[in-house]
Amino acid sequence: MVYKHVLSLLIITVLAFSVPVLAAETRDLVILATNKRFAEAVAFYKGKDYNPASIILEDIAENMRELSTTMRGVVYVMASKAAEEGGNARAYELWGMATAKFARAGTTWSAVKKSLGQKLKLASLGASTPVAAGVGEISSGVNLPPEVGRIQTAWNLFGLSNYTRPAAGLRRNDSTAQIWNSVEKKDERFTVIPYSEGGLAGTLPSPSVATPRNTYGRPPVVPMDRAGPSQAKASQVAAQRMPGSFRGVANIAWSYFQRNHQPSTGMFNGLDLYPVTTMWEVGSSLAALVSAEGLSIITKDDFSRRTRLLLQTLASMDLYNNELPNKLYFTDTARMVGEDQAPSSIGLGWSAIDVSRLLLWLKIIETRHPGLKAATQAVFKRFRTERLVQDGHLSGANLWAGKENITIEGYFGYGPYGARALGLWGLNAWASRDYRPHLKEKKIMGVTVPYDTRPGASLSSKPFVLSLIEFGRTGDDEERLARAIYEVQAKRFERTKIPTAPGDGRIDRAPWFATSAIIADGGKKDWQCLSPYTTQQLDLFWASTEIVFAWDALYNTAYTRKLVELFMPLSEKKKGFQAGKYDNGGLNTALTLDTNALILESAFYRHIGSSLLKNGNKQ
Repeated sequence: MVYKHVLSLLIITVLAFSVPVLAAETRDLVILATNKRFAEAVAFYKGKDYNPASIILEDIAENMRELSTTMRGVVYVMASKAAEEGGNARAYELWGMATAKFARAGTTWSAVKKSLGQKLKLASLGASTPVAAGVGEISSGVNLPPEVGRIQTAWNLFGLSNYTRPAAGLRRNDSTAQIWNSVEKKDERFTVIPYSEGGLAGTLPSPSVATPRNTYGRPPVVPMDRAGPSQAKASQVAAQRMPGSFRGVANIAWSYFQRNHQPSTGMFNGLDLYPVTTMWEVGSSLAALVSAEGLSIITKDDFSRRTRLLLQTLASMDLYNNELPNKLYFTDTARMVGEDQAPSSIGLGWSAIDVSRLLLWLKIIETRHPGLKAATQAVFKRFRTERLVQDGHLSGANLWAGKENITIEGYFGYGPYGARALGLWGLNAWASRDYRPHLKEKKIMGVTVPYDTRPGASLSSKPFVLSLIEFGRTGDDEERLARAIYEVQAKRFERTKIPTAPGDGRIDRAPWFATSAIIADGGKKDWQCLSPYTTQQLDLFWASTEIVFAWDALYNTAYTRKLVELFMPLSEKKKGFQAGKYDNGGLNTALTLDTNALILESAFYRHIGSSLLKNGNKQ
């Protein structure tokens, strides 16, 4: 009797703890089975369009936060299998993501495959035994919708019961654009495209829609009409309508901000329709607001309303370790992004360079718009800014596996730019400001070009054009160096006829963020495309649209005017400007906040003819 009593208690205890787990698994199956994009991926796979199927499945695995970690691992496995069938080496990376998810959940693919395969089979047979509880029939007696049969169908179609891992020897590595172009050539008019460097609309998505992965630079899937004209034809049409003045260009750039504004927080999406941002991009958002008002694109009242809301968010949002802004935030909620790409109360750390750009634009706003000084000061006073400088260097923090690591940030270019910005607030990053100990020069195409000799340093345009536009042209040694950086770009075009305006930022294919470096690897390499997310050599050197307009605003030479003519077509109606052109002839179709913010800044600089930091005598 005692034995039976103990056994009964044990059974009750096990059931008490197992029912919620089974219920969660049931919920996973219902969510996935009723997701239209999952059905679309299965349809692609069934039609032997394996690579598009893989792209959509990867996006679902990355972004459907409603799914458990284990189920997201299962979807990664399906993405890996699809990529393998398509002969794409991307299968190995997707398999790694799957195994990481299973490890986090404390399980393996072998265990999940056996358990889930059995339960799906029992469910398809209509079993209602305790083994099938939570799949075919949960303990409450509520039957699952018949759509769950789609999971069983997909399971069999993909052959997951016998799938162990991707086969060796896959070498093909088509870009996302190439994959979807191949689909378009078949005239298959699906409603999903893999990349416009965007995600969902600028409002909080409904639970039935996959939330985009909130990783800096990763691509979501965007519902769009694929039946329109080709990209090349669309660009030609845009070029015919494009105004020739900087004011017209600025209006197009501002359309990005109209489209990507989050009215709940005042933030703007860092990528088109993709609700995540960095502090660098928040600084750029303030730059866009100031420029749009200065160009009379928006009214003073609209500027004040939008800016006050954004400053109010900055003055009240969570900070990393209650010290400094986190590296990433969701724009719709102003919640910090954590290590697992989900909303977090802990965060990821901070970037001193990103925060320095934010602080620079807080200073520009209070200088040009004194009526907002109390609001900017309220933001500044929240930050423990002394943490941004360590032994004279810009100091950042990275949180990895629960451990904080302090890092030194900034080489020649971004280092002096960030240090100069912090200097406006009384912070002395003297070591980052002084680039001379690490500077050398080399001749490229007859032009003497400066570069940083430290390992990992690379030379590009962006920090130099920002310094000249925001702090002003002083005629000092730094401006001479910046002019040399421009001149070598013009010389490269003269010799190769390749438009050259190297920058850094998001690109529309893996690894999604890159720098076009004039000089890299301690001066050993020229004209290289680099990314912090890969060690591979990238054949993606590109000219940046934002740099084109910035150089033209600063110098207005025959070369910059030629560049503007070539890059004017890179606009999308009511969306803004695309990021640039690759040397190999393709377009970098990424639509980003930073691209359009710097175009607005450049137009405003051209309009006022002086540094943006200069007092505009506005109230």
